[in-house]
Formats: sequence, structure tokens, C-alpha cells
Amino acid sequence: MRTYKLTIEKKPYEIEVKAFNLKEATLEIDGKVMIVKVDEILSQPNSLQEPVARAEGKKAEKPKAAAASKPAPARPANAPAPAASGGTAVKAPIPGAILTMDVSEGDTVEVGQLLLKMEAMKMENQIKANHAGKVVQILVKPGDAVAQGQDLVIIE
Repeated sequence: MRTYKLTIEKKPYEIEVKAFNLKEATLEIDGKVMIVKVDEILSQPNSLQEPVARAEGKKAEKPKAAAASKPAPARPANAPAPAASGGTAVKAPIPGAILTMDVSEGDTVEVGQLLLKMEAMKMENQIKANHAGKVVQILVKPGDAVAQGQDLVIIE
């Protein structure tokens, strides 16, 4: 996601935000992966609610290094991305927060059918199916904060 260089009490830290939602965040701080709990949202600067987190002391496993592989073939910019589960992922076009889910796993959807609504930059955005198929996995729920490009729904 994002990497920050911070100085706390004159000590520099490099912090990478691996994942976050309104309940917890996964951070890598100077190479050490930690999961922190979000206690409460104190403010909402400009658009997204930025979580204010407190360390729980709970350690996450370090991600394993990925094996080298051939680069994926190029695809058109408007083509849906293939998902790990064998389906095709519908991705968040911009960072935001999930408001409603308008489909359920197992539903059959048509091109242009409303899948979910999300708030981004104080505007409600409708996320629609970019191809017809069956919803095989829903990866978010109302209240989740999502990053640009994050997989939301898998359709096969």
C-alpha cells in the first residue's frame, strides 16, 4: 500500500501499511510485521477515514518471499484482472469505504449490474459488474476501507 518515513522522539522509522480496515491494520515497521487494533476514528480528513491505531503487541508472520516467475502478459487497461481463485476480480477504482453490498455470493450478474456502493471523496460511487457471470467470492463488507486497485468481488 503506502510506505512512510517517520521520526518519533528523534528516532527514524520506516513504516509500510500492508493492509487496513476500520478494525485493524497490518504494518511493517523497520522490517517487523505487526497487527494493530483501531480503537476509534478521531477525524475524517478530506475523504477517507484514516484509522488511528494502537499496538496490540500481536505479531503477524512475515510474508514469505515470492518465487521468481515470468511476468504476466500485458492486458488492455479496461480488461478485468484475473483473480487468484480462478474468477475475475472487480477492483476498487479509487480508495474509499464500502457502504452497501448489492449482491451475494452465488448470485448471477449481468454486465453493468450494481455490485456495491462505496464512498470516496465524500461521493457515493456505484461499482458495477464489468462482465457477466456468477459471484463466487465477496472480499469486502460494509464499513471496510479499501485501497485503489483492491479486489472487491470475484466473478467467474
